[in-house]
Amino acid sequence: MQELRTAALVALAVIVVLGVSAAGCRRPGETAAAPVEARAVPSPFEAALEQGDHAFSDRGDPEKLALAISAYRRAAAARPGDGAAELRLARAEAFRALAARTPAEAKEPWDASARAAERALRAAVPSWAQAIDRGEDPAAAAARVDAPGAEALYLVAQGTMRAAQATGYAAVLAVKDAALSMMARAAELDERIDAAGPHRALGAWRAALPVAAGGGAAAARAHFERARQLAPDDLLGRVAEAETYAVLVQDAALFDKLLAEVVGSDPARDPDRAPENAIAQRRAAELRERRARLF
Repeated sequence: MQELRTAALVALAVIVVLGVSAAGCRRPGETAAAPVEARAVPSPFEAALEQGDHAFSDRGDPEKLALAISAYRRAAAARPGDGAAELRLARAEAFRALAARTPAEAKEPWDASARAAERALRAAVPSWAQAIDRGEDPAAAAARVDAPGAEALYLVAQGTMRAAQATGYAAVLAVKDAALSMMARAAELDERIDAAGPHRALGAWRAALPVAAGGGAAAARAHFERARQLAPDDLLGRVAEAETYAVLVQDAALFDKLLAEVVGSDPARDPDRAPENAIAQRRAAELRERRARLF
């Protein structure tokens, strides 16, 4: 009996040793794989937004900008009425308009930006949409917009006025009251949007309009001064001030000073605004070429 027990123990030990040896001799491909945690696959909407955001970060490249706009359009189509997709699309279309070489070329993207921004605003502030659909005065409707809708309201106003400016003075007179009231409300809600964009726009628009139509030199100058306080490194504001206010008051020295500051600046000083500042430098050089006709 003792001999049987000893034989059994020896056999068991051999089995254990052989098992360990076999495990150690397995080739890498034969080793049991550790369980892999499943990764969530992004939805078409999320994938399009991610692709658009990545491309828009290089918006100074026309091909990347076109890719961003295409991706944002796909996202908006995948989830109709989504404010996040529409707001991104409105920003991208606004940059396309800003980069355009002529007003005629800029008209379509300005209009596209306004329409996308309106869809975003309708999603963010249903009471604004209801007021507009009822035919309520634009100023009264704009008063219904609160802080979360500020950027969309800004982009609606900007796209509306800039598309009208590209069309002609009659179109500007038709939309000026609505655009001015919306932009003024956007400034009240968040004056820092788009590097003090509301003040930059109001300064340029009031300099381009007669006093009787809501314009005037004093009001324009106040907006430009506030824009410089809020965004001292933004070059678009200086270009707009030179092109509108300095020409309005026929201050050639101010015109030269502002454009010299733009041309002499490093557009990458503010990396987030480098594409916009590069456009500002191009437009400053174009304005300098027109100086003799402006003064």
